[in-house]
Amino acid sequence: MTNHRRRLILKIFLPFISILLLTQQSHGREQILPKTMKLKVVNSPYLSYAPFFIAQEEGYFTEQGLDVEFIMMTNAAEALPSLIQGDVHALSYIVVPSQLNAISRGGKIKIVADKGYLSNEDCTYTAFMVRKSLMESGELIHPSQLKGRRFGMDHPSSSSGYLLEKILHKTGLTMSDIEFLSIPMLTRLEAFKKGTIDLSLVSEPWITQMLQSGHSLIWKPAQEIAPDFQIAFVMFGPVLLHQYPDMGRKLMTAYLKAVRQYNQGKTERNINILNKYIKMEKELLKICCWPSIRGDGKINIESILDFQKWAIKKKLLDKDVPPKQFWDPSFIEYANKVLDGTKR
Repeated sequence: MTNHRRRLILKIFLPFISILLLTQQSHGREQILPKTMKLKVVNSPYLSYAPFFIAQEEGYFTEQGLDVEFIMMTNAAEALPSLIQGDVHALSYIVVPSQLNAISRGGKIKIVADKGYLSNEDCTYTAFMVRKSLMESGELIHPSQLKGRRFGMDHPSSSSGYLLEKILHKTGLTMSDIEFLSIPMLTRLEAFKKGTIDLSLVSEPWITQMLQSGHSLIWKPAQEIAPDFQIAFVMFGPVLLHQYPDMGRKLMTAYLKAVRQYNQGKTERNINILNKYIKMEKELLKICCWPSIRGDGKINIESILDFQKWAIKKKLLDKDVPPKQFWDPSFIEYANKVLDGTKR
């Protein structure tokens, strides 16, 4: 090929090659999160969401260059479809079959951090409570006395049903031996008072409020039934998992920094922040039990696998979901390296 011919070919095709390279570079830049984009995080006004409120109030999200918007919902589970679709970016909730079913059916969501577990070493954050009169009279002391009792709960497919069946399994009783009443948590105190229900699985601050009312007592602390059970977790959707994982890493760094502050306990600063965001009286915050959350964000995978077995047996879950499909530890691994490096 002559030099003239080479120059002619380069003259014709060089502009196209340049355009192609620019297009590829531009496509790469599209994966960088626009500075004007808000990260939408679903939260609820409850104690276990404390690290998110701390991160917002202390400016930990801002430190990471993030603009985080809280989507406040009393029932965060209702936002699961929005997480799958990418309309919200992070969601935290208790373990329920619907999350695992969504993953097994192709939903691009994963658990990325701890948000609460049943610690044997801490106070009782979740417990089965019974009517005081039943316990004092001896009518409901042993699990074998549960037959025919009225159980107030949200839904038997949740962790309430899982924990209750662990108790029933030791007695030979089944769920059909219990009468289930769908009663929201906010009205269970009154239900105990009126004698509408005999027992219920309750978390703080309602445990403290029910004890103060004098109509119910702690029957079985949940951590004695399922030690170290992974009761709740943080989940990321496709936007943070796949499109902008760097933003996910930054969000996790801020979250775990807040968890470490949260784990300092009932400091004046933490109490003031929670009082602001969840509108709980400071005196109640001081006396009620706060949920246990691991400072490194790790979860108890085995407890989720055990929950899966129960859910499949109850025909609530399609099939087993392997850990690699529901759990992505890369975000906490990154965040811990950053935070531990900062500490040094």
